[in-house]
Amino acid sequence: MKCPACYNELTPRRAGQITVDVCDGGCRGIWFDNFELKRVDAAGAAALAEIWRDQTITVDFVKKRKCPRCAEQTMLRRFFSRKRAVEIDECPNCGGLWLDAGEFERVLEELQPQEQPPLAVNSAISSALTALRSEAR
Repeated sequence: MKCPACYNELTPRRAGQITVDVCDGGCRGIWFDNFELKRVDAAGAAALAEIWRDQTITVDFVKKRKCPRCAEQTMLRRFFSRKRAVEIDECPNCGGLWLDAGEFERVLEELQPQEQPPLAVNSAISSALTALRSEAR
């Protein structure tokens, strides 16, 4: 398969329990077949952090990309989550996902549980909102 971003040959890479296709020595993008991203474990994440990138390769992030699996199918660009922090490319035909260099790490950050504020902070915010509502009446 060819990389949809820099046209380098994609290399199969074992990532924990799954095998993904990576642009190792190219733009450092990663191809996940349908549902593979959800199956990445800690060992897989560590393996994918070691992909080498050729700094001389430039990628046009605006250009629409073709699915490396379906060849002629243009992928759709969408946000990974409601946080709208990471844009990924998804094939509407096979459901595969293309992540450009750095996007995998940002997706992992989005998947980390967010720290909850201490109970005292929640209580103080709740009290302040109650007071504001009372004043507004």
